[in-house]
Amino acid sequence: MHLTPHEQERLMIRAAADLVERRLIRQPDLELNYPEVVALFAAYVLEEARHDTKTVAELMDTNLGDVAAELQKRLTPFGATLPTSANNPTVKLLPGVREVIDNVQVEATFKDGTKLVVIPHPLCDVQVPTTVHPGKYDHPDTTPVPYNLEDDPNGGPRRFPTGKKLWVKNTADRPIQVGSHYHLDDVNKHGGNVGGKGLDFYEDDGSGQMSSHPADVNGYRLHIAAGTSERFEPGDTAAREVWVVPIRGALEVWGLHEARTTTAEAKVTQR
Repeated sequence: MHLTPHEQERLMIRAAADLVERRLIRQPDLELNYPEVVALFAAYVLEEARHDTKTVAELMDTNLGDVAAELQKRLTPFGATLPTSANNPTVKLLPGVREVIDNVQVEATFKDGTKLVVIPHPLCDVQVPTTVHPGKYDHPDTTPVPYNLEDDPNGGPRRFPTGKKLWVKNTADRPIQVGSHYHLDDVNKHGGNVGGKGLDFYEDDGSGQMSSHPADVNGYRLHIAAGTSERFEPGDTAAREVWVVPIRGALEVWGLHEARTTTAEAKVTQR
């Protein structure tokens, strides 16, 4: 059987909804989470469209009561009874789920073609103002966590590295993007620094200007936030100012070039 990605997604939705139904057979008052509720709504829309029992406009008015009523029909043969609200079957939701689901969008196939069904505020008539942010957690301790510290040559407490300023030119014919912890000396293993095709690094002359002396970047990385990167466009005629810091910690960088480079200060392992 050859299925398109669209068909595979529909099967996954149906499988997720069936899993929720089996859970409700075992425990009808189970409080449902976000993916379980969305799966039930999406499966309901897909089935109603497939059997041509409701129009797009009717499905856009779907609410939790409609989904629960259909669920009760499927659960009755198994002897399961959903909780009731105003004498109608309903399902329980975990705290915060009602605030998270602003709308449900399902692309369903009707008798006259595929259409997008958008159900606004499916769990309540008016969206309740909330400060809930799924996945966000504000840590109570606002003190910065020290990392990548270096020893103070004057014997003071360990400090954040100040790094050094260099100048960069991209002499390649394509953009070069360098990650926060990428060993700079490996950026130009096949050219560059200086005279090849890649990133050329130059020392600062001490007055805030680029010197003509190539910079040694062995054992250094860009001084930017972890997980970020810097992009250098091709053909830049003006040198660009960057800050670099020594690679710290265990002095190991995994998953990059196979090359091995060492300096008196650092040993960078790469695989």
